[in-house]
Amino acid sequence: MAKAVNPRKRQQGSIDELPGGALRVRVYAGVDPITKRRHDLLEAVSPGPKAWDRAGEIRLRFVAEVKQRRSPRTTATVDQLLDRYLDQHQGGRRTATGYREYVDKHVRPLIGDRKVGSVDADVLDSLYAELRRCREHCTTNRGTDHRAPRPHDCDDRCRPHRCRPLGNATIRKIHYVLSGAHKTAIRWRWVATSPMDQPGSVPDGVGAVESGGAVSAAGRLPP
Repeated sequence: MAKAVNPRKRQQGSIDELPGGALRVRVYAGVDPITKRRHDLLEAVSPGPKAWDRAGEIRLRFVAEVKQRRSPRTTATVDQLLDRYLDQHQGGRRTATGYREYVDKHVRPLIGDRKVGSVDADVLDSLYAELRRCREHCTTNRGTDHRAPRPHDCDDRCRPHRCRPLGNATIRKIHYVLSGAHKTAIRWRWVATSPMDQPGSVPDGVGAVESGGAVSAAGRLPP
């Protein structure tokens, strides 16, 4: 168990010394929008003569990041960003309709009401994890997978719900729509940086070869 011996107590966040001598920096960053669990910014610092100084710098950086998320440059939400971004879509109507269907079902219900500036790599990780958990985003297994979305009389083709992950190809398209939207938000000065530029923000399954095709598909969107 970590021992909180922090001799340099800060007003926000903590620096705990771990059994091996390393330090753990922790700053509360709110509640994860997907899992609804507490979300902390965490980073470990290796033991050394300047470890406490390094940990203090990290803590201050985390505090600044949290402050920026709570007071972003704009109050615009992800929903509003996607609306404006897709309204400027320069490709075919069928392509635009497909993108809208993806975000309407798999993005807006999960993070659509969040402010654009509050979306970071951790939020994206939770989003992609949910997409790989269940394409219907169920909250219970006591549902039914119906044979058709329109009203109908159920038969043996309507079966008890079983979670199925969203395919990599669809996740790839969602990722590049979000990436393009955030790049546009930077150009509009809604945000200073994009969470897509943070290390590890590209979801698993979107490799270098695969992503090339996705870029081409999403290339018709405004940069």
